[in-house]
This record gives sequence, structure tokens and C-alpha cells, in this order.
Amino acid sequence: MSIHRFGIALTILLGSSTGLSAAEWDVPGDFSSIQAAVLAAAAGDVITVAPGTYTGRLDFRGKDVVVQSSDGPEHTIIDGGGMTSCVLFLQGETNDAVLDGFTVTGGRGSMHESFLTGGGIHIVNSSPSIRNCVLRNNTAHFGGGIAIWEGSPSIENCVFEYNHASGDGGGLRLHYYTTAIIRDCVFFENTADVFGGGITYGHYSEGQQIDCIFDGNTAGLRGGAISSACDCNDPRLIRSSFCNSVPDHILGGWQDFGGNDFCAICDMDVTADGVVDVNDILQVIAAWGGCICVEDVDGDTVVGVDDLLAVIAAYGDCPS
Repeated sequence: MSIHRFGIALTILLGSSTGLSAAEWDVPGDFSSIQAAVLAAAAGDVITVAPGTYTGRLDFRGKDVVVQSSDGPEHTIIDGGGMTSCVLFLQGETNDAVLDGFTVTGGRGSMHESFLTGGGIHIVNSSPSIRNCVLRNNTAHFGGGIAIWEGSPSIENCVFEYNHASGDGGGLRLHYYTTAIIRDCVFFENTADVFGGGITYGHYSEGQQIDCIFDGNTAGLRGGAISSACDCNDPRLIRSSFCNSVPDHILGGWQDFGGNDFCAICDMDVTADGVVDVNDILQVIAAWGGCICVEDVDGDTVVGVDDLLAVIAAYGDCPS
């Protein structure tokens, strides 16, 4: 064994057996891959990653360690290669498990409850901290950028752009009693085939969007920026802005804690022809009944009187 490797092994042994202060590791200085550093690290350790593209999946393996880049997301990339989720938090990691300063791209999701979820980052029963990251060009059925199943993560100063969900939550999907704090984040041109181009809330989830920007996010049916069709969810918006959402900004209920700004859009134009007129009314009537469709403008899965009245109330030319 080389003197260098002997030193690493001795440090790991002493740290795990005597509870000494956290160790600091460098990639690729001490380890050739980020995953190798995480496997060797103990709780509280800090792993600093040099610029470069690191291909493959990173699994935190239940360890509350800090994985940070030295030069920021522009120069430090985790690339899933279109095979799986790029980063996994699956074993009860807490807010002390930190991913800081990476571009996360090329993720395709991990199988969870029969669906590919969490293209970029997949979180289950865990509550990590994700900071200063760019989630770009990831795909999944639920949560193209990030999917969270039952956790309380903190997501701060991150950019979600060009992610896609074939189901819900192009940028981010929160599900199953998840509580998230989302602060100073940008959601730009994310798409979902069904609901929630930017974010989808599901099954008793709640979150705070604080000082966030939503621009150009698109849903195939409703909730271009945010979807929260069930009354069981609780999105809370604080000083956030919404522009260029298609076909609407928000589907479902949410709490306004002040300082939010919405650009004018034409969310009752179900025919997408630039005007709310008799054609939209006729299309709503034609879809009458149980339906998960664009004519269900209030998102309650039934096209009925409330949807018709909402379209009539918006009658006229769409805002330019």
C-alpha cells in the first residue's frame, strides 16, 4: 500500500472509531470518483470536487456528508448518461446531507412504485439540502428534475431548466406527505405532458416557494407553473413571480403570503386560438362529465358548471 493510500485508510479508521472531527476529502485528489469518496466518508465529512464531468449515479447511501464543488455548477457536472437518476437520497439522509454547486443533467429516473421518478435527483424518505445546483435536461415520468417521496428537503438557489416529465412535475414533483422549502430558485421552460410543468404537488404535500421565478413552463393539460389539484396539498407562495406559463399559471388551491406577481395570460382559452369565445364554451360542453382534460379548468377531474362559468367570465380577447 502506498503512503498516500495508507494515510487515507488510517484517517478513515481513526475517524470512525474515535469520533474525531470531520475529515475533508478531495476528488480526484484522494479518490477517483465522487461515489468512492462517499463510500469511504463518515457522517460530517466534507468532500470537495474539482471541475469536470463525472458520469454515472451518485448514491449518498444514508450518509450525512457534504458533497460540494470547488468551482460551481458551470464547471462541475454530474451526468447520468440517460441511464438512471443522477443523484439518490434513499436511506434517511437528513438536512446535513448536502449537495452543493453541481450541474445535474442527463438523468432518466429510477423505478419507484412502477414509474420512473426523479430524473435528476430521486429522494425517498429523506430530507437532504440541495444548494446552488442546476437541474438541466433530465426526464422521468414523475419529477423530471427532482422527485421527492415523503421527505422534508431544503432546495436553495437552484435552477430547474429544460426538464421534462411524461406524467407530472417537469421540474419538481412532491408526493406523499412531503414538506419542502424551495428558496431563491428559478424554474425555466420545464414541461410536463399532464400537470405541473414547473412543480406538481401530490398526496398531502406542502411547500414554501420563497423568492422564486417561474418563466415559460408548460403543462399538457393544466398547471403550467404549479399544479396542486387536490385540496389535501398546501403550496405557499412568497414573493415569487410567474410569467409565460402555458396554459395557465397555477392549477388548484394555494396560499398567498404576499409579494407575488403574475403576468397576464389567457388560461380560459381552451381552444388556444387567442380568444375566449363561443368555441371555448362549446368545447367545455362537449367534454361535460368526468374528465382529466384541458376543459377541466378548475382541476377537479369533472367538467361541469364551475368550468363553464369560469370560461364565460373570461369571455373576450386574450391579453396581448
